[in-house]
Amino acid sequence: VLKMANRLLIGYGSHTGQAESICKAIAERAKAVGLEPDVRTLNDVEKELDLTTESFIVIVVSSTGDGDAPENAARFVRRICRKTLSEDHFRGLTYALLGLGDSNYSTYQGVPIKVDHQLAFLGATRVLERGEADDQVGLELIVEPWLDKLFNEELKERFSLDEVHLSAAFSSKIALGETKSAEEKEKIMEEWKARAHSEESGDGETPAPSTTQSASRVAELQLVGHDYVSGASVRSGGDKISADPNLRVPIAPQPYIRGTTGRSIFHAPDDLPWQNDAPMPGVISTKPLDAVVVSHSILTALDESVHKPKRELIFELTSGDLAYEPGDAFYITPANSEAEVNAVLERLGCLATADNEYELSVDPGTAKACAVLPNYLPVKSSLRHLFTYCLDIRRAPGRPLLRFLAEAATDAAEKRRLLELCSAQGVAEFTQYIRQAALSLVDVLLAFPSAIPTPERLIENLPRLMPRPYSMSSCVEASGRRLRFAYSIRQDAAEEGRRYARVGVQTGVLCDLQLGQRVKLLEKEPARFRLPPPNCTPEAALYTPLILIGPGTGLSTFLSFAAKIRSHLRGNAADAECRQTKRVLFFGCRNEQKDYIYRDEVESLKEAGVLTTVHLAQSTVAGEPKYVQDAVRANAQEVFSLLLDSAASPFPARVYVCGDAKGMSKDLWECFVQCAAETGGIPVDEARKYMMELKKADRYIEDVWS
Repeated sequence: VLKMANRLLIGYGSHTGQAESICKAIAERAKAVGLEPDVRTLNDVEKELDLTTESFIVIVVSSTGDGDAPENAARFVRRICRKTLSEDHFRGLTYALLGLGDSNYSTYQGVPIKVDHQLAFLGATRVLERGEADDQVGLELIVEPWLDKLFNEELKERFSLDEVHLSAAFSSKIALGETKSAEEKEKIMEEWKARAHSEESGDGETPAPSTTQSASRVAELQLVGHDYVSGASVRSGGDKISADPNLRVPIAPQPYIRGTTGRSIFHAPDDLPWQNDAPMPGVISTKPLDAVVVSHSILTALDESVHKPKRELIFELTSGDLAYEPGDAFYITPANSEAEVNAVLERLGCLATADNEYELSVDPGTAKACAVLPNYLPVKSSLRHLFTYCLDIRRAPGRPLLRFLAEAATDAAEKRRLLELCSAQGVAEFTQYIRQAALSLVDVLLAFPSAIPTPERLIENLPRLMPRPYSMSSCVEASGRRLRFAYSIRQDAAEEGRRYARVGVQTGVLCDLQLGQRVKLLEKEPARFRLPPPNCTPEAALYTPLILIGPGTGLSTFLSFAAKIRSHLRGNAADAECRQTKRVLFFGCRNEQKDYIYRDEVESLKEAGVLTTVHLAQSTVAGEPKYVQDAVRANAQEVFSLLLDSAASPFPARVYVCGDAKGMSKDLWECFVQCAAETGGIPVDEARKYMMELKKADRYIEDVWS
């Protein structure tokens, strides 16, 4: 590789695409300051370059939910961890490292810390404090300040960058206008309120759609009238940022897509590939399997007080086979709601032609280097198809998207506020009023009425619509081609800037499914959370002592474990060893009278000898363990006796944790550490090492989500 004096090597390890996106943003800023960025996956860095001859590298890397390195960084991590490498292997190499993670997971920042420590151990020198960005509170809170330091401290000195170039990388070419006084801001807020009320009908719904479409055929959002609070909000900044005349905002993304609307209506062929068959992290194949809904039932009590009601769906495969083990999961192809899509298309002025043929191409006049169409977008479809099946309009808009919306805003005050939200100074307000408030694209467009982007610009800047996985509660041995799973329904109210109540995109799809309806499924790559455990013989599924911890719908995954064992016992009634193997279940709910899902099935599994003991936690019932970690703590002796007594056996006991990560994963891990210390009479540090050894040996395995 030809090394230029101004070359900047950037390596990333990305599972969901966040680290890759950040590296591309670094590369764009690097070009703006006159550098030549060389962006590669960490695997490609290891494979194609000799890192021992490099002087500097910027690394952005995340951990997967299992705590492993992302697939495109796994080879790099393995290679730098080889015991044959000398302690001066990377002497002469300097690096800056930004780690991404989610603090809900016990493996938070595991891979970034490992890479950092290993590079330092091998003689490399970190020149900037390691960034630890937390997706739970907002990556931007750490990413932006870290990038500031990278450019304005390290790169400025290393490459002798001048202030003019640095300003170009972090500021807009748009004049920000004069700052506003408190009285002026209050007047602007009143004008916004008046405009918003005038645009809404009396009952709070959106105006009637274009006369080219029948109102009876157009799904509409049920909007709630909203008065944005005086002072800081999504539409008005705090006094400090409002008075700042020198906002540092990112360069607006270069436009590069051209869209052509045809006269004919687009009729999607039956064989139209889902999202162009483009590869997707964690998916075995993007060619969907066909299935039909054979059951859709309610699992929790019919009571309005039930928090997050739960339902069960059963699909039957009608084409292809899904060879899976208990613990495996699948995806259902998602779709944005028709009403939300209509709201976006109406704002764009495209609702009347939303179903017409629409062809994408790269604008030959673009200034964007190496511009190509995203591989998940079909070249020929319709705007409705793209915004329904390919683009995520529900996810809180990112700062680059707000940046280009500022370009589209014709109202000076709205333009200023959008620039504030995407500025380096506005990271905290962006996190509070956009990201943590979980505003959708529609919410933001309603908050800034003068911002009317073109469809091409939205297509360029909206993220890909990604499916979410669901773990099966069935097993092949017992259910054949039928797949069973449970899901929760969480509704977000119309508040904090959200203009309409909503459930998750995927949840909305599931709730609407009817018996006999056809769905498309995608196979998820197997993870370590499965039975039999990874790298074990099939017999391990039958004779491994299990400690199963699953609050809420986390329980349903363990029913697939139990179904496999029960199926074996039905055919092998004399297998006393399997029947006598201990399997302890910890289940958490709010109130067993209302949301103890699958209670009868759990009781029958105890009677059949599949489950040995069941411990219940109820968060709203006095006198009972509140959370699963409280139930574990109350039964610590039983848990750790099982772990320690079986350690030397061919089938050592294993802990499986499944459920919502928010608080539970971290708290449960700390509970195990404390219990290990107390039951073993050892210091907490030693107990933590013991638990880490269990995790490394796949004896403490998590499948948690946030």
